[in-house]
Order: sequence, then C-alpha cells, then structure tokens
Amino acid sequence: MNRLTYQHTNYITINDEELCSLTDAIFNRHRIDFTGYEKQSLKRRVIRAMSVFGMEGIHHLWIRILADQTFIYSFMDEISVGLTAMFRDPILWRKMRTLLNNELQSKSLLSIWHAGCSTGEEIYTMNIVARESIHKQSIRSWATDISKQALEIARRGEYSIAKLAEYERNYKEYNLQGSLKWHYQKNDQNFVLDSSLNRHVTFNYHNLITDSYSYHFDIIFCRNVMIYFDNDTKVKLFDKFYNALNPGGLLIIGFYDAVMPLIDNRKFAIMDLDAKIFMKI
Repeated sequence: MNRLTYQHTNYITINDEELCSLTDAIFNRHRIDFTGYEKQSLKRRVIRAMSVFGMEGIHHLWIRILADQTFIYSFMDEISVGLTAMFRDPILWRKMRTLLNNELQSKSLLSIWHAGCSTGEEIYTMNIVARESIHKQSIRSWATDISKQALEIARRGEYSIAKLAEYERNYKEYNLQGSLKWHYQKNDQNFVLDSSLNRHVTFNYHNLITDSYSYHFDIIFCRNVMIYFDNDTKVKLFDKFYNALNPGGLLIIGFYDAVMPLIDNRKFAIMDLDAKIFMKI
C-alpha cells in the first residue's frame, strides 16, 4: 500500500448500519452473502477497496455496485486478497512429503481441494512436493476461490520475480537438496511455473460460505481463510469440510487460523499440531 492510499484509508470510516446496507445491496443484486464474515475484518477490507477505487465514502461504493453489473468482480478481487506464498510454513510441506512417501503412497488416486486458493502458490507447492516424493499415483486437484482475478493468476502460474527470493528460501527450508529452479522458467519480469504442475487441476469460482461442493476429497487445504469469518461460520465450515472428506481424510488449516477451540474432537483428530493437520474420524 503506497503512502497516498494509506492516508486515504485513514479518513474513511464505515459504521455497522452502513456495512449492513452495503452487504444487503450486494446480496440482493448479486446473491453474494457476507453474513458470516467477521465484521471488523470486513470493514477494513471494504475501506481498502474504496481507497483503491478512489472513493470518498460508502455511498459512492453502494451506487457503483448497484449501477455497474460488472464492478462486483473488481470489488471482490480487492476484498478477497489472500495470504499465500510458495512453500510458506516449510514444516507443513516437509510433513506432506513424509505422508506422500508413507501413509498416502498406496492411494491409486489422491483427491485434493484447495479451498480459498487465492493466486495459487499453494497449489503449485503441493504439486511440486508430490513430484519430488516417491508417490507416483494419480492426483486430482480442485482449486476454488471467490476472486476471479486470483483464479486467473492461479491458472497461469506466473508470478513476479520480486517474490522469487522469498519462495526459494522457503523451498530450501523444505528441501535442502533440491532446487526450485527445476520447476520454473524466467522471463523479463516474472517467473512461470512448469505447466505440467497444474495439468490435473480444475479451477472453479466458489463461495465457501454459500456454495455447496459435491465431490469428496482425501485432503482439504483451507489455510488463512477462516480468519475472516465469525465463529458461527467457522463451525459451519468445519461441518462442510467434514462432510466433504473421505474417511480418514486430512484437513489442513492455516497457521493464523485461531480455531482450535472450535474444532469438534468427535469429528477431527489432531494428526500434527505443528503443521496444523487434522484427520477426519
């Protein structure tokens, strides 16, 4: 965020009534439901979006959303900015490599849901881990997000070279013997991941709160997404994930998702607390 944007957000305010009016208008016009979002977090994200679009107050945003049928996509792209990076939290990816080499090795088809995948770095990370493991069975992945712009970036697998040093450091913490260079090519401004890494990935627009999902999975990643939801919605999401997992399936949450008190120990057992991996009972 540049200095001008920072100063702009300092004098934009939204009260509860204005936020409610805005989310009602969005739901009535576009059927996007913000009911389960944590209120203060949603306010911050709406204010950030208003600053990006140069709006002075909530009324201008409200009018634009109602008047411009396509603006909602740009708006959703701004408020759904995700926290993601390749090989973020290397302890998790070391554990995933161990699981692929042992408990998961015998599965003839491994089905994975990246729920709230953002711009896709996690998808490529998981597929690199699989490629470098001894697990050579088929993997099918579904990647979903509420941001169409983020999904398009994820499909391309093309990221700024400015991020590369961080990603390579993360990779080295995961695998000291390997090299991230094996999996990408550079151009002038970006690096592009090997297209074979997303060959078996299906990308879909999906609202975690309101949309159903008819598939069943062996692994569900939902990392640093639930921090934006209230506790009632988090509990409902755990039920949704429980129903979407195969018996013994794994749910992997983010290191910033402070949800431990909400996890039903009759449904999920802790597999690895440090890596935030839970198993469906």
